[in-house]
Amino acid sequence: MEQLKVKITGIEPLLLNNPQTVDPFNKYARAAKLITAKRKKTDEDLYRLREIGIESKIYFDDVVGLYIPSTWITASIASQSWAKAKIKKADIRSCVFINQSKIKLNYTGMDKVKEKVDVVNNDQFHAVLNLKQGQVRVTKAAPIFHDWSFEFEVLFDDTIINESELKGLIEFGAKFGGYGDFRPTYGRSFATFE
Repeated sequence: MEQLKVKITGIEPLLLNNPQTVDPFNKYARAAKLITAKRKKTDEDLYRLREIGIESKIYFDDVVGLYIPSTWITASIASQSWAKAKIKKADIRSCVFINQSKIKLNYTGMDKVKEKVDVVNNDQFHAVLNLKQGQVRVTKAAPIFHDWSFEFEVLFDDTIINESELKGLIEFGAKFGGYGDFRPTYGRSFATFE
């Protein structure tokens, strides 16, 4: 196995969207359901829904802090591996590995965040989006991060993919695919290597 050090640096702000609330038994899904079940919602109810929405979309670990799941990287590489390098997705999944599952996110204002609630209580980390759902438009909030970057090491089997091909896939994914939610409008970036 060969090893490559990579740094991804954001060009556009990054929106996080942890999909954990699709599980109806998730604590955030249950908390939101208590509010959405009401026929008449107060301003406080709507504000609490926004807080739940922001907190639930964060990837957070007590040791690492805010992080990027390594699956984002491998999915980005695999998604274009055939078109750009004629390597099947299954082969990429069996020969490219990130050495950590939680990759620390660096961003403007990270010194202000020690726990999830610090993101929820700071408007600097809020993006309010007006989204179409069916025939209506709804307002949703998401956690947003500016001037962001993250670093990781990737292990790869150079009998299946060489370093040049891997670098090309990472660069292409960062530049044209991006990371996070609502990409590539958000989350576009560039890659550098050591």
